[in-house]
Amino acid sequence: MSTHNHFRLLEQYQQYQSVIHSLMESIMTSLNGQSLLQSEQAQQQTIDYLSRPYPFVELLYSLDNNGIQMTESAYSPTVSERRRRSLGKGSDRSRRPYVQAAKQSSNAIVVTSPYLSNATHQLAISVIQHLVDEQGRDCGYLVINFNLRRLISYLNGDERRFRCHHYFQWIYTLIGGLLIVVAALLLYSALESLVSLFDDDSNIATGAFGIVILITLGMSIFDLGKTILEEEVLVNKDIHHHDSTRRTISRFMAAIIIAVSIEALLLMFKSLLDGGDGGNQLINAVWMLMAAVAMLSGLGVYLKLSRDSQTAE
Repeated sequence: MSTHNHFRLLEQYQQYQSVIHSLMESIMTSLNGQSLLQSEQAQQQTIDYLSRPYPFVELLYSLDNNGIQMTESAYSPTVSERRRRSLGKGSDRSRRPYVQAAKQSSNAIVVTSPYLSNATHQLAISVIQHLVDEQGRDCGYLVINFNLRRLISYLNGDERRFRCHHYFQWIYTLIGGLLIVVAALLLYSALESLVSLFDDDSNIATGAFGIVILITLGMSIFDLGKTILEEEVLVNKDIHHHDSTRRTISRFMAAIIIAVSIEALLLMFKSLLDGGDGGNQLINAVWMLMAAVAMLSGLGVYLKLSRDSQTAE
């Protein structure tokens, strides 16, 4: 539903690169590569076992000494059927950079840079081990693919939140959609009032202000619903990054400040037209404007302090 922020994901990879490579190497060295090279059943059992403590593991496969895939790829249960690639047994991977790098030394472990996976169409990294037996014979290569986004979530400790994120998105979609429907109803009501105003010209000024209030409320509610959809549904937001939280708060507060300011101005102009009871309405309008100024000042202080805190970190 949402688009992935690959720039932020690559930035986090650079931040945790040494930790990621150490984790990948430790997972690979814990396996008995020789016994896995030609056994599809053993590979599937291994990937099923690894996917329980390491949910970011995607698939495992083996190559012969010429870089040709010897078995069908063993997929983790977390990879859906529709995302499984057609390339499998018999595929020539001899020209892949990680194969070329692993050829340089025996029993070496090579961790690739992030790339866009053909299997899941998401950013992934691979770790490959060049296996050589005790007699020095080249046995082949063992390769494991990892989903980079799930790996970063695992390191941040929010894997559970990652699994529930899609449900949260559907809830936010419902809330944002309902707010837009309410905004549409308000605009429809404003249109009806505008049409009826031409038939009843007894108090055009009051009716016109009422229409402006309906339109203003509709605009504010629509902007709030649009902000929820953009921030929580259409864009993949990183809750661990200061910019994401700062952007969301700024947009919500901006919508509220604009709505309060417009309503204060309308109340102020209406008080001038009403005459007798205009004094109380004028005071209320001034208080609303002061509230808008206070919210704007508070937002400015928050943005300044959050930027200073990020710079200090």
